[in-house]
Amino acid sequence: YGLLHHMASYDGLKKRLGNLRPFILTRSFFSGSQRYAGVWTGDNMANWDHLKVAQPMLLSLSVSGIPHVGSDVGGFFGNPDSELLTRWYQIGAFHPFFRAHSHIETNRREPWLFG
Repeated sequence: YGLLHHMASYDGLKKRLGNLRPFILTRSFFSGSQRYAGVWTGDNMANWDHLKVAQPMLLSLSVSGIPHVGSDVGGFFGNPDSELLTRWYQIGAFHPFFRAHSHIETNRREPWLFG
């Protein structure tokens, strides 16, 4: 289902956008999806365990043929402390897809707010 959804989205956006390349981001994928969409690991938590598991997840996806991958830097749910956010930004700089994204009910987390 994931691949067919990406193909249909890509074709529809290509027709609408003309010569511009569509950008599709997903967390549902299948073999071949790398031709149509980037992948992120889904909604994660702002804690050290999720920072730790994000790296092997992204490396596994990359070596399996899906190179445009990333996680929600800083965690999607919860509020990271300054140390966790700093470390996540440092490793996130090396992710193929950097996405600082969080839930609407979390605190703002722009780096300059942490001093």
